[in-house]
Amino acid sequence: MKYLLPILAAASFTFAQWGGWGGGGNEKTLSDYQKKSVSGREIHVYAPSNLPENSPLLISCHGMDQDPTYQQDNTHWEAVADTAGFVVVYPRGGTSYSTWDISGDKDTKWMVEIIDQMYNDYKIDKKRVYLSGFSMGGMFTYNAMSKIADKIAAFAPTSGTNVMGASKAQRPVPIIHPHGTTDDVLHYSDVEGFIKNYRDQFKCPSQAEVQDNYPHQGEKATMYTWGPCDGGVYIKHMKLEGRGHMPSKNEVSDIWNFLKQWDVNGLISEKPEPESSSSSEIANQELSSSSQGTEALHMDPSLALVSVYKSSDNSIVVSNAQGKSIMVFNSLGHIVRTTRGTGNVQKVYTGAKGVYIVKVGSRTFKTSL
Repeated sequence: MKYLLPILAAASFTFAQWGGWGGGGNEKTLSDYQKKSVSGREIHVYAPSNLPENSPLLISCHGMDQDPTYQQDNTHWEAVADTAGFVVVYPRGGTSYSTWDISGDKDTKWMVEIIDQMYNDYKIDKKRVYLSGFSMGGMFTYNAMSKIADKIAAFAPTSGTNVMGASKAQRPVPIIHPHGTTDDVLHYSDVEGFIKNYRDQFKCPSQAEVQDNYPHQGEKATMYTWGPCDGGVYIKHMKLEGRGHMPSKNEVSDIWNFLKQWDVNGLISEKPEPESSSSSEIANQELSSSSQGTEALHMDPSLALVSVYKSSDNSIVVSNAQGKSIMVFNSLGHIVRTTRGTGNVQKVYTGAKGVYIVKVGSRTFKTSL
């Protein structure tokens, strides 16, 4: 560990000079946050106005030899929080190098104190607490899986494979890990092997669903998704072409859209009801888009041609759902698959026999395997 500190410190000195990523306009700065002390250590807190009780909490940890100002200036989590309605905390690392405890429990215990303080101050929903971090903050995020997975619903380490090695997670946990291909500090070549440790732990499918040209504000992105794994969790990896070692606001919305699906008990499912018995058919029949088309046009004309049916190899297939969110629920109302429409026809789920509800955008279908 003593050799790691000067290496990461030197690297962070370089990328801390880059700046410009948080940039200008009407974006908030850390001065728009409240500075608080938890057990004598500094945190910065942002809560949207009129935030209701039982809202989520997201904690975003900076890299080594960096600080909350740099992390906030590059990620701007408050822009998402204002729309989605959650509390954001940027904590400060606890040493002269602003490091995190990436193998022990000193900082994970502090995270629990932060959660308790946010509950006292904002009555946050303790079941919906999410942890993210960049670089050494990402390493710490991985370490937290082995220490406080009962307190954190889902994890988003960014550019942060842990140099101490993969730890044993307390439970299967949802993970999304963005990483740049030209990262010269925590090299991209290490990402696949590192994430595989968790895929093996959680008994994920060996093959990923690969979404090329994943819609992303900045670099060309590819999204790899493994799941469902044990506990119904998913592991996602976002490959960012040409991204170096830096935090960025470009993918915070993608991270949030993944994290928000989970609480500490698993997927947060709102069991959908079929549109009507006349607008969905069970078993082998393709769902009739004509009987649903008029209603769908009032909601979104691009959904009128969507159809859901069982294929000959016993998979659920969705057609004409380009760019639309797709969610598959089992008969108990639990989400068993989430993805996004990528083409004219795509398989979205292969699993046990039974009745399934499929939501495509604002439309709802029923089918069976």
